[in-house]
Amino acid sequence: MAKNGFLDLPAELRALVSFFDDDPRPSVLVEFPNGRDGRAEKIYGNKAFEATNGKGGVERLVRELGCETWKDNTTYTGRLQTKEWRCKHVGKRHWALVCIGDAPVAAGPQAQDAEQTYGSQAATSDVRRKTESSEGPSSSPTVGLMDWTRFDVPGLSPYLRFVKNFDWASTAVGPMDTWSMQLRLVVVSIMRNPAPRLIIWGEGKTFIHNEACAPLFGSKHPDCLGKPIQEAFSETWSGVGAIIESAYQGQTSSHAHLPLTLKRSEIEEETFWDFTLLPIVGTDGRVAGIIDELSESTSVVRADRRRHSLLHVSERLTSAGTLKELWARLLTGLDFAIEDVPFAMLYSIVDDVPEALSAKSNVYPYCPTDRKALFEGGVGLPLENGTVFKEISFAKNKGQNPISDACYRAWSSGEPAMLSVSDNTLPDSLKLQSPDRANGCQVRNVLVRPISVQSKTRREVIGVLFLALDPRCPYDSEFQAWVQVLTDLIAKSATLITLPEEQKRAQKLADEINSALADQLRMSTLQAEASDAKFSRMAETSPIGMFLSAADGHPLYVNNAYLEMLGETREQYNARVSQSIAWHDIVHSDDLERFLEAWKQVVEQKTPITVEYRLNRPWISLDRISGHEISGEYWLLANAFPEISSEGKVVTVQGWLTDISHRKFTENLLSQRLEDALENKRQTENFIDMTSHEMRNPLSAILQSADSILSNLNSAGVPILTEQMTIRHDVAEEIIDAAQTIVLCGQHQKRIVDDILTLSKLDASLLVISPDKVQPPKLVQKALKMYESEISRAGITTRLCLEPSYQDLNVDWVILDSSRLLQVIINLLTNAVKFTQHSKTRNINVSLGASYQRPTGRHHRVEFIPPRHSRPQTPKSEWAEGEELFLQFAVQDSGRGLSDEEMKSLFQRFKQASPKTYKRYGGSGLGLFISRELCELQGGQIGVSSVHGKSTTFTFFVRAKRFITNVTDEEKAKRPVLHSFSSASASPVAYGRRGSVQLTSSSGAMEDEHSSQTTPVNRATQSSKTRKPSKTGSTGLLHVLVVEDNLINQKVMSQQLRRAGCVVHLANHGEECLAFLQKTTFCESATHLDIVLLDLEMPTMDGLTCIRHIRQRQTEGSIQAHVPVIAVTANARSEQISVAIDAGMDSVVTKPFRIPELVPQMRNLIHEIEMQDFSQ
Repeated sequence: MAKNGFLDLPAELRALVSFFDDDPRPSVLVEFPNGRDGRAEKIYGNKAFEATNGKGGVERLVRELGCETWKDNTTYTGRLQTKEWRCKHVGKRHWALVCIGDAPVAAGPQAQDAEQTYGSQAATSDVRRKTESSEGPSSSPTVGLMDWTRFDVPGLSPYLRFVKNFDWASTAVGPMDTWSMQLRLVVVSIMRNPAPRLIIWGEGKTFIHNEACAPLFGSKHPDCLGKPIQEAFSETWSGVGAIIESAYQGQTSSHAHLPLTLKRSEIEEETFWDFTLLPIVGTDGRVAGIIDELSESTSVVRADRRRHSLLHVSERLTSAGTLKELWARLLTGLDFAIEDVPFAMLYSIVDDVPEALSAKSNVYPYCPTDRKALFEGGVGLPLENGTVFKEISFAKNKGQNPISDACYRAWSSGEPAMLSVSDNTLPDSLKLQSPDRANGCQVRNVLVRPISVQSKTRREVIGVLFLALDPRCPYDSEFQAWVQVLTDLIAKSATLITLPEEQKRAQKLADEINSALADQLRMSTLQAEASDAKFSRMAETSPIGMFLSAADGHPLYVNNAYLEMLGETREQYNARVSQSIAWHDIVHSDDLERFLEAWKQVVEQKTPITVEYRLNRPWISLDRISGHEISGEYWLLANAFPEISSEGKVVTVQGWLTDISHRKFTENLLSQRLEDALENKRQTENFIDMTSHEMRNPLSAILQSADSILSNLNSAGVPILTEQMTIRHDVAEEIIDAAQTIVLCGQHQKRIVDDILTLSKLDASLLVISPDKVQPPKLVQKALKMYESEISRAGITTRLCLEPSYQDLNVDWVILDSSRLLQVIINLLTNAVKFTQHSKTRNINVSLGASYQRPTGRHHRVEFIPPRHSRPQTPKSEWAEGEELFLQFAVQDSGRGLSDEEMKSLFQRFKQASPKTYKRYGGSGLGLFISRELCELQGGQIGVSSVHGKSTTFTFFVRAKRFITNVTDEEKAKRPVLHSFSSASASPVAYGRRGSVQLTSSSGAMEDEHSSQTTPVNRATQSSKTRKPSKTGSTGLLHVLVVEDNLINQKVMSQQLRRAGCVVHLANHGEECLAFLQKTTFCESATHLDIVLLDLEMPTMDGLTCIRHIRQRQTEGSIQAHVPVIAVTANARSEQISVAIDAGMDSVVTKPFRIPELVPQMRNLIHEIEMQDFSQ
């Protein structure tokens, strides 16, 4: 096809081109722009034409076929070489040329010469045999021997051997050895002919045919051989008998497309034949027989007939505006297919929406997805046909009759189906006979073809066509191609109708533009001025700026959109251009250099360019939402390419301008908002860090001072009766109670600060899961131990219950993140203690269960809160190789319970059960929200059940894995070690190189916690000298250096450490710390030192700089052993703790903390370093 494609052709010719695509015969569509006396243009040629005639072109073809004599609205048949062509006028200046087969030729030497000229192998063989016989006898007795009727000729084909051995004695011509020479010559001649040939011989009209006739006769071959023609082809005798009798009277006749009904398979097939009957003169001068030069033209006649029917359908579908019109026009078009379509029924598919739902309709309740088929009409149906259903409901009528079933299958599958007599699928109601269609034959096959269109998301069937097939024609590839083209025509028309209005307008505009461009290309060589006018009109109406410039930049043409972007009228633009080209007046000064470089590239390097630049004018627009005016810089996107002459020089530069100001404005706005959001996040983090730091420092002093008061009063006893002081018993009790209240309030304040930090980590997705082995019951006991004093003071009874499911699974050690799990348990225990301490019955029960399946909450009658969003998975390398478990925890209290309204507010950020909750029980409203987040982070969920006035049960579960005890130490060492940082616990946390542990005053608990940690970090590269074990042990005297700039904290901490049995040295900043270390045993001096407590935020030299100097001096050897250093800081963010550990800290303890909890950690660190150094 022409390069402009399918849309170049007029609408009435598109169906013809679609048919040609599937036609195996050479076919071409030509146009005479200036009449048939002028030059012919090939509009379209199919593959068969291009393969055989493409090189010669159409000019020679139409001239030899005599196009000068053709008249409009007529059909001509012409011959070119050995082929016969049919030429038909198809509208305006267009003609269709189709090769319909081999041209009939006369018998005798002329036919042999023609076949020899056009490459027939058989004809060439005949000529060669003539030449050999004329030269004389051959030396070989079989060379040149052709009369196989008398002689044994080697190399005969199977069919010739069959003819030679045929029982001719039983026929009217008699045995072969009695044949006349004339009969022998004719038989030998037609048997050698590659074209279909037959003879009718003698008064008995004996039928003899060559092998080329076999495919044409079908099942009649070879039974028809030797029989009288009126017996062999009895069904056609009525049509050809008179013609044959006329030939026996000596009349030569030629016939084209003679219709004959031929039974060459199971059906009586309608066939068409082109043949020439030539009488054979006998020895007596009379007609001895007839030679028939025949060729079948059935496919040609059928193709021509079907092409006409497609044209009728196409012409009518083009003007349809709705589907209703489309169906009616389709049926009108099919009415012309009298021979090929005995009858047709058309159903449209629509939604099965009942007009009203009555009581009867309850039998078939309406569903929005139900569909039904509506009968739109038919062709060739009897007036009174009871088989036509006006409406088929797929929900109600499916399975009731074959027609509704076939309609439903076509709709649901989208695939065609065949209802046929041969497989008993064609119902009797469709075995119709139309007297005026398909010669009145009874229908044997009905094709059920769905009509579908492509929507935005799927392909939808909108109709079903029942197409009865011509019973006199097999459903071969040609018939199938015609049906496919017909269906495609319907689908394309239906698609255009069903497109949304905008798409239809866009399609219409695209069609108009493509048609305009196609016309312009065809007429460009003849009408250059008209072509320029069309281009100008298109350019002027284009919304994109278009320009054409000379190589020196002088503009040759710009359209209106270009001028609108520059903000000038054409008069202003022409006046400015006539003077000079001043780019700096147009282009923004910051973009001028880039613009000129791009122009230089397209002119000098001769390559296309794309460049963005700003204009000096502002961009102003209206916000569609607010209606306010918005302004910004005017941005343009320029695309340009050079037009290069044959000499390689740039002749012109063509290009387009696109206004991208709105896009740039949006990008700048989004960028600014992103920067504002990042800045806001940074300021928020700074505020949280500052608030946390400033609150933790005084909290540490408050807690330590309160501890000091309690320890002094407890050691002195109550009442205090000494010479220096006399305090009554009740006053001393009040002081102790006040000190305990200070401790509780300080811990509560610390939990709020830690919750805020945890919340910020959750928002930033910085919390990670660090699995380790742990025994869950001990973890729960540890949490209860931490609340022992509060529980005892409130008179609450606690109990840990291991459920049967936990014991049945024999759970011991498991792999999970103990710090995150402990944080959830602590939050729930905090709530339980708050709400139980004022109740009459004060009980808290903690239950622990396990399962292989994900818990549903039915066991505790709780409904888990759905996860808020997906969480990042913990890397598989962090988990041990064990079976997966789910651990379920339940914390039940005997408090006042929660109402339904109060339960709706739980697990939300800064939300409490009711406004009275804070006044009576305190809290920040973050604990349950954080608990929910931590449960989901560990692959679990949390929920609550409550009976108002009685009790509340919080239940949650987490994912874990059973710990495999046979893992070797080498495999443990290969596992990566991640630092985990937790907060919001009742006790402070010590962060080390191997993870984090809760600080407790019990050294046994601390050792147990250490037993579950990973392999210690090797400090061989950090120490230059082996350190001998110290005599401090677990109870010896500790020598501590406290480096703290806050004098209050320094004073309180030193007093508490001395009271705990430590020798304390003080330093105000990092430089004093380094100076003091020079005087200690670490540098071979006299002053003994065991450990350093180092603050981070200090003047002169901060803690991070100080620890780096210490580790550097260890490496250099000036400090001869590893100095144990614990960072004591109010900076509790995980990133800040990571920086401290990376700088060289052995451990980090966040403020506030209590000295009784810190001292065991100090001793454990010293002992760990001593044992490691000793083992080396």
